[in-house]
Amino acid sequence: MRNSRGIVWGGLLIILGVIWLLRSMNLLNIDWDAVLPYWPVLLILAGAILMAAGRERGSGGIVALLITLSVFGGIVNKTHQAIDNHGDNWNFGWHDDDDDNYDHHHDEDNDDEGDDDDRDDDYRKERWKSGDRPVNGSYNYEMEDFIQKASFNLEGGAGSFTLNGNTAKLFEASTKSTVVGFKSSTSVNKLNNTASVSLKMEEGNVKIKNGEISNQAKIQLNEKPIWNIDLGIGAGKGDFDFSNYKVEKLKVSTGVADMDLRLGDKLPMAVVEIEAGVASVTVEIPESVGCEMRMDGALNAKSMDGMNSVGNGVYRSSNFDTAAKKVIVHYEGGLTSINIKRY
Repeated sequence: MRNSRGIVWGGLLIILGVIWLLRSMNLLNIDWDAVLPYWPVLLILAGAILMAAGRERGSGGIVALLITLSVFGGIVNKTHQAIDNHGDNWNFGWHDDDDDNYDHHHDEDNDDEGDDDDRDDDYRKERWKSGDRPVNGSYNYEMEDFIQKASFNLEGGAGSFTLNGNTAKLFEASTKSTVVGFKSSTSVNKLNNTASVSLKMEEGNVKIKNGEISNQAKIQLNEKPIWNIDLGIGAGKGDFDFSNYKVEKLKVSTGVADMDLRLGDKLPMAVVEIEAGVASVTVEIPESVGCEMRMDGALNAKSMDGMNSVGNGVYRSSNFDTAAKKVIVHYEGGLTSINIKRY
């Protein structure tokens, strides 16, 4: 029994490790839509091994491993079907009030692309009443001379997000979405010379069509203030270039996403906090800046360019003690890939 348990857990870890390693090296790209429906094959193999090997030593562990993988595959496959995966078109219902309407459309035949577009138009007409914010929007707030510090909060949900460049305004964003809009708010405080900006995706249905997430936001900030930035992205792609901004603190929270973060050297000290679920995160840091990385998490693939381990999950660049400017990165991940690059 003990040997069987070892084979099961050891086999699972080996399989997960090999898949993740090959994926990180861009050597493996599995079409799970084509693989998952054939999970019963694992049960057939388990039965065949039992009939052929009988009670031979080690056969029980292999059979248990195959059964465990088949159960996992069956659950994932059924869950995948439950979220209405039809080829490359995915629909996620995020609003409880829309469930009845969503189910009604969901039961209809949506093989015809024209019918799909008509349903999108009907949803827009129903959801975006007169006076509501349009699906595609432009948002900005004028820069005030007294603003010395500012905070920016992004609640992105699922989508593709970019942040780079400079704007004469305090904040500027251009958004594009199939059926979900964004809303923005800005407040200023003249007493302490600060401003607070937020950009949030509204609740609704997120549509992924032809393998692409339709929700997009392109953001620019003013280079003059010292920024405190909080980014929340559930799934998708994030490309954030902060090299021209005075970023004092950066917090990133993501679930399933591909994140690229580029930092600058505008302040003596910058603190970066990253929490990732199943994600690929790349952080670019200037070579002139001293960098310390504190990592917490069990299954993280990592690449540390110019960083040396000093123990207890801490990595430092060779110039950390002598550099005039420093970046401290706190990283907590689940099943992730983290890459530190120097430029």
